[in-house]
Amino acid sequence: MIAPRSIPTSSKARPRKGRAFLLFHGPLLVAGVAAFGAAPGVAQEIVCPAGETRSVVTELFFGRDGGGRRVVTAARWEAFLAHEITPRFPNGLTVIDARGQWRDPAGGRITREATKLVVLVTPADAASGTASRQDRVAAIVDTYKRRFRQKSVLVLTRPACARF
Repeated sequence: MIAPRSIPTSSKARPRKGRAFLLFHGPLLVAGVAAFGAAPGVAQEIVCPAGETRSVVTELFFGRDGGGRRVVTAARWEAFLAHEITPRFPNGLTVIDARGQWRDPAGGRITREATKLVVLVTPADAASGTASRQDRVAAIVDTYKRRFRQKSVLVLTRPACARF
């Protein structure tokens, strides 16, 4: 058995390297967190290498089950994709089959279900005269929840640099 180490508690016994690191690197860490924050508008703060474009990656997680059964069949999903998602993001997207799980807050039960993950990569600088990315995503989410009686759709958004 390995004996537990005692951790010095006096300021004389603690090395000061950590403080120097934070004093020197702290402002850089804060700047990095600010540049890559979760807010969608932050994408315009990042600087991309030559040949890459400031972009926003949006991931939408669509659960396909409800009431203990498959609500969104393959045919219903393809119709939703063709009529709701593709017209709003005609320049391209990726759809991935996934498995998800979540805890029902009402009963605490873990629910596992088939999921469709849609990945959108859009320019950070929105063109004028078009609906914003956020508005288009919100319309997709609202339609899905209403049509298939889903409680939620997970949406993740982050800044990125992209090259096609």
